[in-house]
Amino acid sequence: MSSANDYKSHFNAVAAFVLGELRSDEQAAITYSAESSYFMRFNNAKVRQAGTVEQSDVFIKLYRGAKTWGFAVGLCGKAADDENRLAEALGLARATLSQLPDDAYQVVPAATDQSDASFDGTLLAEADIPATVLSPAEGLDFAGLYSQGCICRGAANSAGARHWFATHTFVVDYSAWLPNGKGVKSSYAGRDWLDAEYAAKLKLTRDALANLTKPETALKPGAYRAFVTADALNEVVTFFSWDGFGERGIQQGDSAYLAIREGRESFSPQFTLSQDFSLGVEPAFNMAGEIAPSLLTVIDRGKLVNTIVSSRTAKQYQVQSNAAEEHEGMRSVAIASGSLNQAEALAKLGTGIYVSNFHYLNWSDPANARITGMTRFACLWVENGKIVGPIKDMRWDESLYNLLGAKLEAVTKERHLQVATLTYERRDVGGSLLPGILVDGLNFTL
Repeated sequence: MSSANDYKSHFNAVAAFVLGELRSDEQAAITYSAESSYFMRFNNAKVRQAGTVEQSDVFIKLYRGAKTWGFAVGLCGKAADDENRLAEALGLARATLSQLPDDAYQVVPAATDQSDASFDGTLLAEADIPATVLSPAEGLDFAGLYSQGCICRGAANSAGARHWFATHTFVVDYSAWLPNGKGVKSSYAGRDWLDAEYAAKLKLTRDALANLTKPETALKPGAYRAFVTADALNEVVTFFSWDGFGERGIQQGDSAYLAIREGRESFSPQFTLSQDFSLGVEPAFNMAGEIAPSLLTVIDRGKLVNTIVSSRTAKQYQVQSNAAEEHEGMRSVAIASGSLNQAEALAKLGTGIYVSNFHYLNWSDPANARITGMTRFACLWVENGKIVGPIKDMRWDESLYNLLGAKLEAVTKERHLQVATLTYERRDVGGSLLPGILVDGLNFTL
């Protein structure tokens, strides 16, 4: 399979060709994506499908005057074929540009920075993957997807910027089921595979399954103390990007966080939220070739100190850019650790709900940063620090100003890396480093 160095050479060749084809009145920004990945699908702890994927493509934004057009081209790695495809796509883009209106907030790439970040990993030998992943799950109805390999991103522009990012990651995205239809959903992911860590993860899964054999508790709607695991909190992180901390959304009144910007709300002093590219799961550069700060704190001990700002928004609203993508979503999210030992979570919870997984979240009242979702997969009722058994799935509805603010009682010392598992079109980059949280009064509605 192709290595990260092979793809880097390919990217440099593609960028050189495209930039060399530009006319005197044209400028461009180039974004390159590539991967060499191994995939294994499994159920009943048996391999059902296995294979490899090698692919690369490029997205180009072409600028001429005040007009901009973006287009994608799939690549095959053969220089002559790639150059023919790129030349044809550039011709079509030029014809399209002439039909477009001027863009009042166009930002022509001006960044000239250079960067090269590569994150190696200790991945499994392909021949060892089935036994290493599935043997520890023997006896379980164990289903899911394993993937590993190198993921590469590159960016270049006509002003001279050139960036490269490569990371080697793995993820076991799995569920384990009982004959009664109840299951546990979790994942093990990172850059360095450790047998002991994986064994510990599956032991927790077996323990959780044992708890699901106990009688189910049907709770009445109301506010309950809750411990929310890192797995469950990862679902909430989506909302930091969706109508979230982007400066454009705040300026245009679309953001769920106008209240904190205006000083009417705050999060807990225990809550600090950052964009941290040292996690090694996502590049710091954007599609225009701009490079973001390695660490950008957005919420510092409950207070909003920065927003996510693209160059387009900076031009439109006369603010400072921090090299966000145009959609201004948070990338490479990290929530600061606290003082709660995870091993003491049940004791500190006392009586309440242990939340292993949230499902199907959505805004219920964006103006008040209020979201709703369902419990799912091994959410447990706890009394006096002891697990009683599973709860019947419930809908909850709560403001993030409560969940991560007024009702946030404690944050765990331990944090867990959640690597992106999406594989639509390609393996996603991205991930989050998250703790678990103890909440005094999560609102369950039905």
